[in-house]
Amino acid sequence: MLRALFGSVLVKLVLLGLVFLSVPMILYGRFATVDEERQQLLLGNLQNQGYLLSQGLELALRAEGAKAPVAAADWVARLGTSSLRIKLLMRPVGEQQSFYYVAAFPTVDAAYLDAEREALVATGILGKVEESCAGNRSLSQTFTGPTGTIEILTSISPFHTEVGCWAVITAYAESDPAGTTLARPFASAPEVRWAGIFYAMMALLILAVAVSVALGLRRFARLARLIRRAPGRRQISFANATPVPELKPVAVEFDSLVTTLETSARSIREAAEENAHALKAPIAAMAQAVEPIRRVANAINDDRAKRAVETIERALERMEDLVASARRIDEAIAEMIDAPSSPIKLSSMVENTARAFAEAHGKNVKIVANVEAGIKVAASEEALETAIENLVDNAVSFAPPGSTVRLELKQGGGRARLAVIDQGPGVPIELLPAIFERHVSHRPQSNGTVGRASGGPHFGLGLAIVRRNIELMGGRVSARNRPEGGFEVTLSLPLAT
Repeated sequence: MLRALFGSVLVKLVLLGLVFLSVPMILYGRFATVDEERQQLLLGNLQNQGYLLSQGLELALRAEGAKAPVAAADWVARLGTSSLRIKLLMRPVGEQQSFYYVAAFPTVDAAYLDAEREALVATGILGKVEESCAGNRSLSQTFTGPTGTIEILTSISPFHTEVGCWAVITAYAESDPAGTTLARPFASAPEVRWAGIFYAMMALLILAVAVSVALGLRRFARLARLIRRAPGRRQISFANATPVPELKPVAVEFDSLVTTLETSARSIREAAEENAHALKAPIAAMAQAVEPIRRVANAINDDRAKRAVETIERALERMEDLVASARRIDEAIAEMIDAPSSPIKLSSMVENTARAFAEAHGKNVKIVANVEAGIKVAASEEALETAIENLVDNAVSFAPPGSTVRLELKQGGGRARLAVIDQGPGVPIELLPAIFERHVSHRPQSNGTVGRASGGPHFGLGLAIVRRNIELMGGRVSARNRPEGGFEVTLSLPLAT
């Protein structure tokens, strides 16, 4: 069962889909962790840069003494770089909370400093500035300036001089590589987007391949149905219908198989006809040769000669029956090899069969049909009709005069079930497992012996033909002795879709 499960194309596609879903999730988690570590490392370096900058400003402003607030703007401009943005705040000695925005780089006017200070207050940064007087503090916070410029604040570095506590805030523009790295979510990184695009393209390509194969196989199934159902189906070719080059060799083999089956069916029909013709000629010659012998035996009134002639005539009749039966079997086999399959109205077929047998045997046996309407099965009409007729004929031949043969047709579980029930003697329990084998027959005679019934030739082929026909159409057949007496044969076929 596991082999069949994992051999399924659908199961493999599901497993492939699970792999495609799980691998990106695992890799994304790993890469996101690495990106976070990279951001922390960069932030640490930027904080160290801010600390070194604050140390330089501390030395310069200590040297300025009381003039430090006036000279601060000049020193900030000297230490600034093209990518680094500096904001210098000071809390004078004696003040507990208020910080003044002293200088900035790039250099801006006093009005801009006031507006930016208000923006800093709105973000809560000044509260962190007050805390920073106790030590360095790293940041990674987005800040939008008065003109809409977006910056990434990276560190707050404090130092003390004789005039008060100073705090150096470092920042980078969002467009700067450092700012972009800190501000950008990992999911929006270009490498992640490109990886997602390529991965999606690969998934679509594999999906296209799977869909192409599935469509090719579906075409195979559709063509197989057409070959069984459509008239003129020999013009249909698997190789011409498949669009997948890799499936061409398989399609060619399918075409070859269909051709071989059709050729085999035709050969069987021809052989059956030729054999029947070849055997009938000598049988007819023997029958003609017996006629003058019979006249001589009657003329001389020789009882022994008469019995011999009667034995020969019965043997010739049996040989004719055997030849006809063999031809019917061969033709039925050929028909099953090349039999068209289409939705068959089984309910109507059972009712018509019951009506025909009732007209033929109504004086001796009563035929009753209990049929559920509207039941259809996918089958060969001729093969199915032959199987049903054989079942009813078998039941009628065993049914005692005045008894009833019932045909009960129902559906359930996606299948149609036909039971043919007679009130005959049944089958010995030891013969029941072999009842559907060829040349198995059990027919009580009027003298108590077992053999051929007086009504005609029986070669033990009827139920064998039933089983073969039904199984070739995807069905099942079973038989049982009924506890209340009689015999029941049940056939089951898939319903037509």
